[in-house]
Amino acid sequence: MNLFALRPESVLLFTWVLARVSGLVVSMPVLSGKTVPVRIKGLIALALSFLLEPVVVGHSLPPRDFSVWVGSLVTEFAVGVSLGFSAFLVFAAVSFAGELAGVQVGFGLVDVINPLGLAEVPLLGTFQNTVAFLVFLSSGAHEALIWALGRSYALIPPGGGMFDSVFFDGYLSLFSHFMELGLTLAAPFLVGGIVLNLAMGFLSRMMPQMNLISVGFPVLVLGGLGLLILSLPFLGSVLSNAFSRMEEELPGIMSLLGGHGG
Repeated sequence: MNLFALRPESVLLFTWVLARVSGLVVSMPVLSGKTVPVRIKGLIALALSFLLEPVVVGHSLPPRDFSVWVGSLVTEFAVGVSLGFSAFLVFAAVSFAGELAGVQVGFGLVDVINPLGLAEVPLLGTFQNTVAFLVFLSSGAHEALIWALGRSYALIPPGGGMFDSVFFDGYLSLFSHFMELGLTLAAPFLVGGIVLNLAMGFLSRMMPQMNLISVGFPVLVLGGLGLLILSLPFLGSVLSNAFSRMEEELPGIMSLLGGHGG
């Protein structure tokens, strides 16, 4: 009987939930891409907000002061962005690895538009990003992000996100992990590129009449393609471990945001 009897507190609470969900939607992989229409993102955010609002009821009441309420919306949006960005860092590491590997084996001359943003990345980085998308979806990491979003209200009450020095120190440690991930993914191509360049250098010294530019570039490209084929199982395994680590680090991020340490 009271289905359509909306109270102001219910509207403010739903806006709170929508702000945190919108932050996750605009920062998490797949949904944050430019290829996903804004209307689709908005519908997904609204649907998740309707599902999560009953979870939030009873945790906290919206403030009466309008300025305080607007500030809490910004905090809620930042909490959602912090959760989604932890997964986006994996794709940033993949793009970094693709850029290093592409330059090393000759793919750096061909740049394409990165679907995750407006920047241009080498062709190899785009392929590795596509593989990362598939691993992200097949490993259920997107479900872990949605679970973390629902769980976050138990650790971070609406409007209670704490962005202090402890949070930033803990969050910056994630960057070192994903920088390590990027170097790990690029390692086979870096080593293979060095070996191929050394081999071409020896051949040029043994046969000075050989045109190193016309011969060396196709050899680098073929060697890069061979390394790409051989490294696909390694790429999938490393990405699966990275997304598993991301799922393990989500509770720590929520604890930092809630001011409980991590």
